Amino acid sequence: MAADLVLVNGNVITVDLDDNVCEAVAVKEGKILSVGSDDEIKKLIGEQTHVIDLKGRTLTPGMIDVHAHFAMGGISYLHILDLRYPKVKSITKVLEMIKERVSASEPRQWIIGRGWDEALFDERRYIDKNDLDPVAPDNPVVLRHTSGHYIAVNSYALKLARVDKDTPVPVGGTIVKDSVTGEPTGVFMEGPAMNLVTHIVPPWTVKEVEEGIKKAQELYFSEGVTSVKDPGVDKTGLMAYRHLKERGELKIRSYVLYSVDSAGSVNNAVKNGVFGGDKFLDVGGVKIMFDGSGMARTAWMYEDWNKNFTELDKGNVGYPVTPIKTVKEIVKVAHDAGLQICTHTIGDRAMDVAMEAYEEADKGNPRGDARHSLIHANAPSYKQMDRMAGLGNNLVIETQSPFLYFLGDNYAGNFGPERSKRMIPLKSLLDRGIVVGNSADWPVCPFPPRYGLWTAVVRKTWKGTYGLQPFGLEESVSVQDALRTYTILAAKCLFTEDNVGSIEPGKYADLVVWSEDLYTVPIEQLKDVNVEMTFIEGQQRYQKS
Repeated sequence: MAADLVLVNGNVITVDLDDNVCEAVAVKEGKILSVGSDDEIKKLIGEQTHVIDLKGRTLTPGMIDVHAHFAMGGISYLHILDLRYPKVKSITKVLEMIKERVSASEPRQWIIGRGWDEALFDERRYIDKNDLDPVAPDNPVVLRHTSGHYIAVNSYALKLARVDKDTPVPVGGTIVKDSVTGEPTGVFMEGPAMNLVTHIVPPWTVKEVEEGIKKAQELYFSEGVTSVKDPGVDKTGLMAYRHLKERGELKIRSYVLYSVDSAGSVNNAVKNGVFGGDKFLDVGGVKIMFDGSGMARTAWMYEDWNKNFTELDKGNVGYPVTPIKTVKEIVKVAHDAGLQICTHTIGDRAMDVAMEAYEEADKGNPRGDARHSLIHANAPSYKQMDRMAGLGNNLVIETQSPFLYFLGDNYAGNFGPERSKRMIPLKSLLDRGIVVGNSADWPVCPFPPRYGLWTAVVRKTWKGTYGLQPFGLEESVSVQDALRTYTILAAKCLFTEDNVGSIEPGKYADLVVWSEDLYTVPIEQLKDVNVEMTFIEGQQRYQKS
């Protein structure tokens, strides 16, 4: 049987059970026909076979991103002011950018930005309305923090939203107020509080979301990503995904979580046929927003948050964003409906409550392979990791090793010296046999997997505010193990490990060609390796020019 595509003279990292490294791969009708030596695979070359000489370059399975706000990331790239470090190092620079955008906008037109991080600003403080008002007196401004968990707005936006010092603080949110006047400073933390302002921001249209998905798809292919899990998609986002799928424009494998806020919303989604799909678009589960942020110190902890690394933020243990009772109701209904449940849990206390909800649901209706996830699970205790392992195939962890670098200066300051040693504890999780998928929570952090592979090994922070490695190296893993969190283990988080995640006969030919050998390149160069080709089912989706 002649192959349709053959790649020879390569360094083929299969990521199979034995992590075999071969020389060549043959592809037939979108699937891997054979893997082996050059001599073996060349026997499958026919008159119509397309042959690619890898010339010693490395071939791996396609990368799988288990947690990316994919549509929103594309929209951000196209339409939103990028306020991320190192492009933006100070509040002064932010204000320059706002002023420039205002000059090109009509009065009353919304100015939207994203990506700022006070820990990386020269000023080391939040942006607030006093900064924004002079440069945008006649335009409402909303600037979302890089974490996505808090916003800075100006007085014009506050006025439109009718928010003042008498506005009650919603449960599960924080309104930062002036200590003297009691007036809102323009900083709002967590969804219930942010929604006081964001609910009046004009929503993105289906067409704009479609454009965002297409741009994100293009960017992801250029970095070797062939599958993605988009958490918390609403009706507009789902419509955009389905439109692209119907038109044949959705080329990346997309696993979508539907956004829910109550058991009733789960039931309605099931009744309306929201869930299900195929190999390119699968609405497979629901997303629950349970606690807050590690950057805002709002995630729900057992012990007080730190600040400035060694100080205590006394009395602050964060809080649930969604009531515990509501979370457990959602989990029960979604579990009984056969759905995957993915719960945002950054704080250790939130992790325990989420696991308790999973355990209770499975006790009443044993599924055995539910693969409910804890999203982030940033600094679990070793006892909690044992509990995670005890849940077996009913639990996966969807983590973000890039947080260590891109958010690390903020995270280390807030988690403190003791908890930081357990930050993104990949080694301990993997040693316990827990399935761990990796990601960058894009657009929170840059998405290229090369960054995630690198940070999983070196565990450095960007600026070294509290030392370059405040997280230590005890939880460092090998490049081989890091790669598994972006391939076969990530596939398990999407229930797709039988079809993708490794280079083995019978699986789809989702493949990536790299400029360097990921296993032997000097570690400090790992973050800079180039993707030269990306294939999905043997069809080339990216070629480095």
